[in-house]
Amino acid sequence: LYENVPGGSRWRYVWGSTLVMAFTTQVITGVFLWMAYSPSTQTAWESVYYIEHEMVGGWLLRGIHHFMASAMVILLAVHFLQVVWDGAYRAPRELNFIIGLILMLIVLGLALTGYLLPWDQKGYWATKVGTELSSQTPLVGTELKKLTVGGSDYGHHTLTRFFALHAGVLPGALVAFLVMHIALFRRHGLHAKDPARRPDEPFWPDQVLKDSVAALGVLAAVLGLTVYYGGAELTAPADPANPYNAARPEWYFLFLFQFLKWFPGELEVWGAIVIPSLIFLLLLAMPWIGKSRVGHYFNVAALVVLMGG
Repeated sequence: LYENVPGGSRWRYVWGSTLVMAFTTQVITGVFLWMAYSPSTQTAWESVYYIEHEMVGGWLLRGIHHFMASAMVILLAVHFLQVVWDGAYRAPRELNFIIGLILMLIVLGLALTGYLLPWDQKGYWATKVGTELSSQTPLVGTELKKLTVGGSDYGHHTLTRFFALHAGVLPGALVAFLVMHIALFRRHGLHAKDPARRPDEPFWPDQVLKDSVAALGVLAAVLGLTVYYGGAELTAPADPANPYNAARPEWYFLFLFQFLKWFPGELEVWGAIVIPSLIFLLLLAMPWIGKSRVGHYFNVAALVVLMGG
């Protein structure tokens, strides 16, 4: 609370704190959803229907969990943009930047695995579209898909595997990397873009107030969306024999869905694996590209183009 903030408190520093608040909200709502959820192909949809329509406040709980997942992806993008824009990825912060990218992948993994858990038509077919991408991986594609799905076809093992990842493995990994991320952040201190603009201040009380107002704003927006839409959507139970014509992943994976349209047939591997991998390698290399002023401007321009895309 009494660590120094170079150049004083600013609103641009709130995004990391809002992400921690969002994850905490997901853990709390997720635990209470877990108490009523039954991870089985015979009972998953019924248990989610019970949460949505019978359990007192269940629709609100599930709605907050659903919309906060999207909020986390948006906050990740804003936080990432702010870090690159301010040059906070430069030495000695390269390792923390890479850990941040790993955290981003874990959050996207949580989003992907959570989408299947209601075992409804929308989640089932969207996940099938998403996991088909893994089969495009050169050399190990078939085995990787089998490992992801839990066998040769989608069923009970797919659901239990995704539930174990969503409720156990990925949250545990996120906490572990988050501890490292915060520890390194505390060790290196806050990077100020223009520290001479204002005198230094301790973190308490001004920055704490800004972080709290921002976190409350995110929570209010999520709560507003939940009330407006009456909770999260639940479509008909999953039916492998009845394809869902509107099958598509959530909005934050739609770019991959679009890539598959641009690269059909034998070129699919480019849209599914090659181009996303090259983009991720570019993000990983940003701290070294951005050592010079020209490199930093290139990173900012590349990120603006990616965000625009």
